[in-house]
Amino acid sequence: MNNKQKQFILLTTALFVVIVLFINLHAYLDSSRFITGASRTSQVLNTNRLRRPNLSKSSEHRRYPDLRKQSGLRLIAISGMKRVYVLSGQRVIYIMHARVAINHQSVVSRGQRGQQIDHVAAGHTLAGRNWSALSRQSYIVAPAASDQNQVKGNWLKTSFDFPNTIQLSRPDAQWLQTLPKGTKIVIR
Repeated sequence: MNNKQKQFILLTTALFVVIVLFINLHAYLDSSRFITGASRTSQVLNTNRLRRPNLSKSSEHRRYPDLRKQSGLRLIAISGMKRVYVLSGQRVIYIMHARVAINHQSVVSRGQRGQQIDHVAAGHTLAGRNWSALSRQSYIVAPAASDQNQVKGNWLKTSFDFPNTIQLSRPDAQWLQTLPKGTKIVIR
């Protein structure tokens, strides 16, 4: 290999590294992609682990952390981002894809849970699985059927929207059934 080829390879590699660093720095500094109250590093790490939304799969490519072993546990649900962040203190420990249909408020988990529930609103029905009750007559649920039509795949793209629910994938909703009673959930 001659000198000019070596210089060209070195230059293209350096240019590639600069572009990758610039893109990552821009993503890290873009405050609209981050929630307040949690470290950016933990948010970036968990965002990188996200799968595409799928009703039958967990949101991240890893095992669920044990919620009973977490200190300072709280959830932040953001309707515009279609996500629920699980925090332990200032660190994000898991991110879930979600449809949030609860007005901005704070609720707590009541410790009540079940395998199947039917929700009726404005002449429409939602059959759900793996539900967990929250305060103020709201709950976390995995949608199973909407008006007798089975919900599958990326449920975030479908048009049904049932009030007072946080809708998650089946595995995510089942995991949140282990949420300790009294855990705070902030809806933004």
